[in-house]
Parts: sequence; C-alpha cells; structure tokens
Amino acid sequence: MCRGGGNEQVMAPALHVIAGPGPGQLATMAHPSGDPWSATELGALARAGVQILVCTNATGDTAGIELIPFPGTTEPPKREEATEMVALAARLAQDVRAGCFVVTESSSGTGRSTLLAVMTLVLLGVSPGEALRRIGGRATAEVPRNWLHDFVSTHG
Repeated sequence: MCRGGGNEQVMAPALHVIAGPGPGQLATMAHPSGDPWSATELGALARAGVQILVCTNATGDTAGIELIPFPGTTEPPKREEATEMVALAARLAQDVRAGCFVVTESSSGTGRSTLLAVMTLVLLGVSPGEALRRIGGRATAEVPRNWLHDFVSTHG
C-alpha cells in the first residue's frame, strides 16, 4: 500500500485538496496539457506528501511518487472508457482508505479529473451532490454527465 511520509501538511500551491472521509487525502491539480512533469514539479509534490499522481504525461524521475496513466484520453470520450474510470476510482478509494495522498491531474478540459474525484468520493461514501460541492465547482460543467449518471445509478 502507501509508503511512509505523507504526514506533512505543507501543500504545493496548485493543489486543490478535497475534504473527504480520510484517513488519506484526495486532491486535483491543474497542469498544462501535453507538458511533461518536471523533476522540480514532482519533487515539490513529493515534499507536499503526494504519493500517487494520476496524470496524462509523466516521464523520468518520479521523486518516489507512483504515477498512474489517466484513462480515457480520446476526444470525444468513449463509453468504454467508463469501465477504466470506475476501476481506477475504486483503486483510488482504496488508496485513500489506506492513508495515501492521491492527486488527479486536470489538463484536458474534459472534466475527467473532476469526474474521477467525484467517483472516488462516492465510493468513499460521499453522496454525488456533496462530492461535487466539495470539489468546489471546479470544472463541474465539463463533467461527462452521462458517465456520472451511469456510475451513480449503479454505485451510489
């Protein structure tokens, strides 16, 4: 499961930490689409306690952070990608329950990071409406609503 560390409360400035039922943490973070993550950026996230980063473009030194490729990168999104998103949300919910600090990158403007965060919170026991509120309205207009509706109808 999660490695040591992660107990530091110093946050990287770009992190949007979402109130959740812990003991771990869930956050979203903006990152320019297509730009690779630099060693400096990953190092700052590691110092902030981030242990898992779901992202679209990471190479090189990970600073000890587990990098997970973001599923569903086709435009427009395909319904088959929903299965991958559900599996990833289930895994991230387990990680948060285990005390990990998980961050999802938001870069493509499709709302997938917000969707993944909402799905993860729902699996942690937060209602969908409350999950959207906790995210603070970040890109909620762009969330693929059909995916969210299907997910809530079977998991909520």
